[in-house]
Amino acid sequence: MRNVVLNIAYDGTNYCGWQIQKNAITIQGVIQKLIENIVQHNIKMRVAGRTDTGVHAVGQVASFKTTSRISDQEFKDALNSMLPPDIRIMDVNDRDEKFHPRYSAIKRWYRYIIYNKDVPSPFFRNYSFWIKREIDVELLNRYCEKILGEHDFTSFAMIEDGSSPIRMVYECEVKRKGDFILFDIVANSFLRRMVRSIVGTFLDKERNKKEPEEIERILLARERKLAGQTAYPCGLYLMKVYY
Repeated sequence: MRNVVLNIAYDGTNYCGWQIQKNAITIQGVIQKLIENIVQHNIKMRVAGRTDTGVHAVGQVASFKTTSRISDQEFKDALNSMLPPDIRIMDVNDRDEKFHPRYSAIKRWYRYIIYNKDVPSPFFRNYSFWIKREIDVELLNRYCEKILGEHDFTSFAMIEDGSSPIRMVYECEVKRKGDFILFDIVANSFLRRMVRSIVGTFLDKERNKKEPEEIERILLARERKLAGQTAYPCGLYLMKVYY
């Protein structure tokens, strides 16, 4: 039995997230159906991270097991010839049967993109969050310092049953690139809506010129209601999964 691993890029605008749902079009649903047509048997896809509705990916990782002897290149070519243009298989390779896209990962990198100009662009509306006002990037980076290291992120996430709220954040940085502000965060793993909750909270506190200690207070309180609104999904990208 082969363990085939896919590196996937997708525009999540027209999909109800990664995971298969009844009566909804999802990334997994589209890809899995095509794979099953190719290998002629049912498969179970495993993924590094289940992105939400409207969230994009540059380097999503998924795997499936198959008895098919189709080569990696043939899988890649066949899938890309049938997939819609907003989903692409960037690489295919066989891995050890113990490899798991989620549990074998050591860290993940997410990026949130903000378009910071006085007029919103019709071209970037599905791929960034537009903010008109001037943003204090230096203050945002001071906020970032408060979430580095291992913490309980209950205040910044939707906690699912049985999930530990403890996460290790290795990197957190905000930088300006022309009209865009890039919010990068790298952690061992992320809770549901954790990145968007952090971004939304940081922007809310930055707008009101709150000191970094406010972020620390929210983090330690472990109360979601104390944090800000969840940022829109259109600006979020899963950039890379590290193994």
